[in-house]
Amino acid sequence: MEKNNLSTTKWSNQKPSEDKKTTEKTLLHRIQGRIFGFLLPPLGISVSTNLEVMTNPPEADILLKRENEYWTDEQLERLPDGIRESTASHILIEFKATESVSKETFIQAMLYEHLYKHSRSLTDDEIQTFVICAIQPQKANREQYGYKIRVRPGVYQSDNIAYNHITLISLNELPDELHNAWTTCLASKKRKRLKAFQILKYQGFKFISNEFKWFLSDLWQRISTIGDDDMALNNLSPQEIEEFGKMWGDVLLPTIPLEERLKGLKPEERLMGLKPEERFAGINPTDVMNYFKPEQRLAGMSTKEIEAYLEQRKQQS
Repeated sequence: MEKNNLSTTKWSNQKPSEDKKTTEKTLLHRIQGRIFGFLLPPLGISVSTNLEVMTNPPEADILLKRENEYWTDEQLERLPDGIRESTASHILIEFKATESVSKETFIQAMLYEHLYKHSRSLTDDEIQTFVICAIQPQKANREQYGYKIRVRPGVYQSDNIAYNHITLISLNELPDELHNAWTTCLASKKRKRLKAFQILKYQGFKFISNEFKWFLSDLWQRISTIGDDDMALNNLSPQEIEEFGKMWGDVLLPTIPLEERLKGLKPEERLMGLKPEERFAGINPTDVMNYFKPEQRLAGMSTKEIEAYLEQRKQQS
């Protein structure tokens, strides 16, 4: 399914309806954008999807914007080959889910880069554009656009001056490593997806939130039944993708022991997002307080309140 074709209809002054725009778009990039949305903002990388690069515009698939001068070690654990080697602070991604690369692919990518770069007054060094292909491009097809330079497995550069600033990433060819698995879980080959989810389960789950685990569990339930080169997930609406994992959270959370729910979380994270009456519902307060240090238990109390409490305890003993 081609997205944002450069046709006269697309560039008319009449804005298409939201329903039509949704059906025209390839939605797998929204899942990739949400995965990046879980992984990267805590490490200082903002993530935007369907980024508007001009007024009433076509929309770029994904933007990664780094706040630091260089990628940190933690950031590199979450970025695929090709992107992790980039020195640019603004990363534009065009995600091709259901078709291989074409001339239109690179025209779109160049257009988005040009418009975004000039709207933000960026230099060439500050922005880099990537085309990520879920379906492996045929050798003859990619080479006609000059993509003969294999920087590393699955990462190609073009020797054609028109395309040499756009990096091509083939998900099915990336090595089976944790930093790639966050993206290769959306590859078109079922075996590649299976390997990626195995890596995420045994290596990646140890440092991600429960909400993200449920999202990946829901994604796996849906994607495990899809065959090679079958991107049926593109039929999902943006709202359905946003709901990924919520069902699993509702079902699984009550079955998880308290110590497992709180494991690895900071005190403020344990209470985040809950109403006061929900924070201790069904839980013995003593069980919760055992996870806090004495100074954490007393945080927010005045000296007078602490002294009054100690005096009360003395009288009761």
